[in-house]
Amino acid sequence: MEDPTRAHHRADQLSARQRFDEVECTISHLFRWPHPALGGRRYGEALLQSLASRGIGPGTSGVIEIGGGAGHLAEAAFRGEAGPFTRARWTSLDLSPALLAAQRLRLSGHAGWNGLRGDALDLPLRPYSVDGLVLANEVIADLPVVEGRNTGAVRFVNQLSRVLARGGAAVLTEFGGDFEPGPVRLYTTSGKGEHTEWSIDFRTLRAAASENGLEAEELPLHELLGVDLRMRCASYTDLWRLRRFTRCEVFAAPADEVRRRYPLLSRFLDLPELGSPRWPDASAQRGFAQLFRALILRKP
Repeated sequence: MEDPTRAHHRADQLSARQRFDEVECTISHLFRWPHPALGGRRYGEALLQSLASRGIGPGTSGVIEIGGGAGHLAEAAFRGEAGPFTRARWTSLDLSPALLAAQRLRLSGHAGWNGLRGDALDLPLRPYSVDGLVLANEVIADLPVVEGRNTGAVRFVNQLSRVLARGGAAVLTEFGGDFEPGPVRLYTTSGKGEHTEWSIDFRTLRAAASENGLEAEELPLHELLGVDLRMRCASYTDLWRLRRFTRCEVFAAPADEVRRRYPLLSRFLDLPELGSPRWPDASAQRGFAQLFRALILRKP
């Protein structure tokens, strides 16, 4: 039988707005616009600039993005300042037809972008053909799971070993750590988009990388991005509460801006520090700073 989460994304009909505003609001979605906690940069700019500072570049193959979401990362590279990745060749590989359509719409007019429907577990790339970057941003938790173990993420690392050329790199960001995985059920109040993701046991990915001859470096995502964890911002929980009474954009707006726009309603919000366990989700046991990791893999 097909993995239910994979089947969900393969047949996905939700719009990008529904997906990321209402079902699974990712960190990159909350930081998709320029943000003071990132020094005025967008998430995509901060991520790509940081990777460049670590000696990772687009090479001749450019960026292969696995699961491009609504296209904001690619847009940051084309419209913003992303170091050597600025206006680099960019290929988005996505299993969801709805999200791939949203990416095409957002990135129309950018000659360097190309979208392909495909599977992360069977990358349509020649062996040793990627001398640039394979980027999987908050995607691998969607891969197939067996008895709570994300076997799909391990298979994806195997695929990366096959397609990366010497000097090529891959970056995987996701929620998890060096502990047993746990389920996260995602859905809207109407039940649309319902599926279950499992946190990543990064120990298994590092082991798979070592077995495949890849060098691995792991660090907190906030450290890679250079986030000011002291800044207070609207969490996804705050935004969910606000949207019950008023129209507001799903964005990690700074607390001062939220208080200015909603002086009465803001009294009932948490507006936690970005380093708090209550950001981005007040009901979670750990937050962004404690739970989200980045794994950098290189082919020596």
